[in-house]
Amino acid sequence: MTEGKCTFGTRMAIDIHMLNEIIYREVKHFRNYKIYRPNFGSIPVTTKFYAAHDQLKAESAEQEKKVDDYAENVAQTRAKGPASKYPTPATENMVYGWYTKPLVPMNRNDRRFYMPKKESSHTKIEIIILMSNPKSKP
Repeated sequence: MTEGKCTFGTRMAIDIHMLNEIIYREVKHFRNYKIYRPNFGSIPVTTKFYAAHDQLKAESAEQEKKVDDYAENVAQTRAKGPASKYPTPATENMVYGWYTKPLVPMNRNDRRFYMPKKESSHTKIEIIILMSNPKSKP
């Protein structure tokens, strides 16, 4: 150990192989696209007058048909929803509303699954007060 010299904060020697591996793992998920296609899944607040895909220009009938077919496919995909895309909910928020049928058929005589609202004397009095209030009537 050296006397009188602070070694706090000194760095280890850089291993070039480790650095190359880190860079490789970070860069392998990037993709460069040469053709820009607008995202029809999101609705922009306003159009960009300077954007090439928002410009109205004269196109051939074949190009117009391609664009119309693409827009129709996007509309159909949007209308189907995520249930047609994924076999099960992919995120926790997809769980809500995913399963439309109950797992167990409901029997109204079975008190384990069917719990109707019960009235108490307090709620009955509150309803009478609200009904008798002349301001609440239209």
